[in-house]
Amino acid sequence: MITDELRLLPARAAHFIRQHPVPARGAYAPETRLSVLDILVHCAPVRGDAFVAFQLLSRSALPDSYLLRLDVLDGALSALDSFTVTEDECEQAFGPNWDDVVRHAVDAAALVDERFGALTRTSSAVDGRRRLGAWICARDAASEAGRIRSWYRAQDAAWERHYMDGVTLREDERMRADLATAVRDAAAAHAVSDLVGTHDFTRAHYETLLEPWRLCSPEGASGLPRALHR
Repeated sequence: MITDELRLLPARAAHFIRQHPVPARGAYAPETRLSVLDILVHCAPVRGDAFVAFQLLSRSALPDSYLLRLDVLDGALSALDSFTVTEDECEQAFGPNWDDVVRHAVDAAALVDERFGALTRTSSAVDGRRRLGAWICARDAASEAGRIRSWYRAQDAAWERHYMDGVTLREDERMRADLATAVRDAAAAHAVSDLVGTHDFTRAHYETLLEPWRLCSPEGASGLPRALHR
């Protein structure tokens, strides 16, 4: 399900940019430059909506430049003005399980944002070799099904590396790495849940990818039942 907040987010971001013009080059330090992602995060009611919208926009609409510079401003505004978040766009970006992918991205971002300090460490939840084997089987299943790009994109929507790694969660690098793996692995599982039983991707592999996030956060696990009980 696409919420009204997510559907309207690109338009809100465009409005914000017009209300706060990008300064001329040299008028600010490089580290203060904003990106379209930064604007989406600012305008979104929940951070996960921004991550999802950014992946949707990045698939085809946004200029190549990550930073919102004057020379790409018109292109960015045009992309935001013309883009509509639809079920078809979500399916094209994230595959046939887009609804579960989007739900996980929004729920995970909200939980990490609100309760980071209370989340359980996940490094010992699943044996590293078993987890890697499951991840490889999921990747191969996605590749065989012609969905490798949407599989990676689903993980990026759940844990947007530039923002989560570079802007937030710096206080505990190990916990951040554990959470990133748990969140991204759950997204990887959701993206190929319909492929369980094909291409050597088994139910055990699927459960292995979900397990760290379920152990990390009971609240996060409560948002996963549809995929878990397919």
